[in-house]
Amino acid sequence: MYPEKFFENQRWSTRLTRTWGHALLLALVISGCAGHPPLPPDPRYPMELSAEARIALAKREKEQLKRTLKPVNEVRERKLTIFLDSQIFQYAEDGMLVRHGPISSGSPEYPTPSGVFKILSKDKNKRSSSYTNYFDQNTPMPYSLQFSGPYYVHEGYLPGNAASHGCVRVGYEDAKFLFERTRVGDTIIVTN
Repeated sequence: MYPEKFFENQRWSTRLTRTWGHALLLALVISGCAGHPPLPPDPRYPMELSAEARIALAKREKEQLKRTLKPVNEVRERKLTIFLDSQIFQYAEDGMLVRHGPISSGSPEYPTPSGVFKILSKDKNKRSSSYTNYFDQNTPMPYSLQFSGPYYVHEGYLPGNAASHGCVRVGYEDAKFLFERTRVGDTIIVTN
């Protein structure tokens, strides 16, 4: 084979590889990466609004919340309520609702215990000692708030229903917010 022909074939092969690579990447992004279904819509922002309007609404809400929140050390009472039947949480400070959002609690096989609890410990970089992930490593449970034995409120995947092994998963922004605002000894109510 002549060198020109060889390089021409190589260029064609490289173009084909890039095209298929881009198509595969696009398919992964569209399908929600790693086989996860797309996240359910956030109930705080109606779907009839455009994406830009929902983002603007969320930013306005966040800015307004910053202006109305007391400094953490001035808050006397903090209460996190988990509603298992509706799969949402509500967080209140001094009797005023401060934040709410979606959760994923324990599945029917691994139910989340209900009752009135206190935050026993906090761990920003917690890893499960019972469950491993796809890579056979202890499953990450960032921004963990322990409320009863091996049960925690922590950041995690929200499929839109009760699907955990008993813990209460919340979204990243919510988990980070709750971790920063709560203290050991604060009340957590888990109710149906």
